Amino acid sequence: MQRMTQQQEAILRVLEEFGRPVAPQDLLEAASRRSPGLGLATVYRALKRLAAAGEVRKVEVAGLPPHYECLSEGHHHFFVCENCQRMFDLEGCSAGLKQLMPPGFRMRSHEIVIYGACRECAES
Repeated sequence: MQRMTQQQEAILRVLEEFGRPVAPQDLLEAASRRSPGLGLATVYRALKRLAAAGEVRKVEVAGLPPHYECLSEGHHHFFVCENCQRMFDLEGCSAGLKQLMPPGFRMRSHEIVIYGACRECAES
């Protein structure tokens, strides 16, 4: 990747601080504190370049705008809060998924998304 711009660095640092998948609008709000004058189009361009460089990945879940997260090692799943629309990483993976497969079928990959209310929304 070419040298990172100040905006790209700000977006990457904010993603690291969040530690979960984040929507571009939320990234704009948080990264603007580090890089005043940042616009949503710039956030999208930076995310596209960071994804192409293997720094971040796009997470797409039905019913939500695309979210982005730092590229992590290891497989994980997601929890989506239906109230605030935030997405959270779930650590680990159920070992029993292969038992759900019909006889003779082979699983190549899987994704699990759990929907509900996050701690903040559940308390209010």
